[in-house]
Amino acid sequence: MSSPAPSPPLPAGRRAVLHALADSPLAALEHGLVIEDQPAPDPATLAPDEVLIAVRSAAVGWVDLLMSSGQYQHVPEPPYTPGLEFAGEVVARGRDVHDLAIGARVIADGLLTGPRSLGAHRRFGGFASYAIAPAAAVIRCPPRSRSTKAPACSAATRPPITRWSTAPASSPASACSCSAPRAAPASPRSSSPTCSAPP
Repeated sequence: MSSPAPSPPLPAGRRAVLHALADSPLAALEHGLVIEDQPAPDPATLAPDEVLIAVRSAAVGWVDLLMSSGQYQHVPEPPYTPGLEFAGEVVARGRDVHDLAIGARVIADGLLTGPRSLGAHRRFGGFASYAIAPAAAVIRCPPRSRSTKAPACSAATRPPITRWSTAPASSPASACSCSAPRAAPASPRSSSPTCSAPP
């Protein structure tokens, strides 16, 4: 029995890095945030409980902006990659991760990974091509569906101001995209943001 062929190397990407906090979010964006090349992380360096996520979209929210000027109660120490809310696809996993397959579409729990979290994964926000997260900090997106009523998959209560996307403009993102409902909600349950994927 032959062993499976090795996966092709991951391509390099891009990331936003906040190198210094500023007096205001606008000043932080103008003077402290840099877009730079991101070498593809080596899957062999993942901890046993980590996953490597190819980020497909991320919301730019008020918490990201407040953090950039030190005005939020949890402030990561620069340099770090902003992006509290992000979604993508698992492209590698640590040896102890068995419940998330390669290719699984996931959304990150911003309280357990990324700049709002505490601990080792604070520097890995979603404004990047890749993010590393503990497997326990990601939520599997529902299967793709043509239904217009996708189940809620985020605890966020505000729609994003805009979105950071690492997917090429000519191709739809393959991960889930979270957004607030457009029509008035019929019930409190339907007022949650929804997670949907392109058909």
